[in-house]
Amino acid sequence: MKRMRALLGTYVEIEAWGCDADRLATAIEAAFTAVERVHRLMSVHRPDSDLSRINRTAWRLPVAVHPWTARTLRWALLMHAATGGLFDCVLGSELSRWDLMPGCGLDDAMPGSMADLDVGRDDTVRLARRVGLDLGGIAKGFAVDRAIATLRRMGVRRAVVNAGGDLRVMGREPQRIHIRDPADPRTVRLAGLVANGAIATSGTGALIGVRDRAPVRDGGGYSVVAPRCVIADALTKAVAQTGRIDAPWLARFGAIALLTAPRAQAA
Repeated sequence: MKRMRALLGTYVEIEAWGCDADRLATAIEAAFTAVERVHRLMSVHRPDSDLSRINRTAWRLPVAVHPWTARTLRWALLMHAATGGLFDCVLGSELSRWDLMPGCGLDDAMPGSMADLDVGRDDTVRLARRVGLDLGGIAKGFAVDRAIATLRRMGVRRAVVNAGGDLRVMGREPQRIHIRDPADPRTVRLAGLVANGAIATSGTGALIGVRDRAPVRDGGGYSVVAPRCVIADALTKAVAQTGRIDAPWLARFGAIALLTAPRAQAA
């Protein structure tokens, strides 16, 4: 059974096998509900989201957030530390300056980094100063993982969840994975087979480079295969800034990187 919905600023497709139709339909509906929850909690475009409340208030007062938001922020802090700062969600000031995130309440954000973020054991969030936080580089991967976890909890053992290029496969049977060619979006390339794993792909343009605080616009495409989609999603941003497929932080998370033109051709 396959279903698709518009969520997370893209189309989310869920395909599942191995149960009767009623059970599959119920499990897929629950998985979409999980994705919708991530969208409500972590969208910078929603003024009532946890993320928007953090950006408005956490530089003055602690903000209590949903456990999923806190978990995603802890993942972000881990990926920031592991990549030597190449993955960073505190780029609201730059996103606003380059007009990449208009109307999201980031116009007054100060330059900063993940070092300005603290997540307490009680799932409260504090910001050291008025910086701007955007989870667009990791929340989609977290949402895919939540959908897979929901399907598994409801008895599904074989499924694919695809959120606009952030994809996770559950089950031992390998699935063919295709990557869109950044030079010609009408063309897709076979990347290989994935079983019980995830792949995420990021292009450049809306990605801010941490080192020069400017958009990365080399026209390339960067994919990472990893055990979890939240890991793959985050690491694509580090790979896009370095072009490295041998970085130690890839091996640390059991991940591999795939590059498509133009940087791959130059390498």
